[in-house]
Amino acid sequence: MTDAQLYIAVGLPVVAVLSSLVISMFQISGVREDIRGIRSYLETMTGKIAEIDTRLSVIEDRLGR
Repeated sequence: MTDAQLYIAVGLPVVAVLSSLVISMFQISGVREDIRGIRSYLETMTGKIAEIDTRLSVIEDRLGR
């Protein structure tokens, strides 16, 4: 086996593994951004539900009197 064949035999798998790790890191960061968006949406919806609950409480108080 020549030096060039050895370098190719070792280098190609290393390059493949490193590139797959880099690609998976980019995918993980994309998932994190999606999770942040979902969290923001849920916080907004929770705030809206709390606001509706407050308004319904005021209406119930006014109707109850």
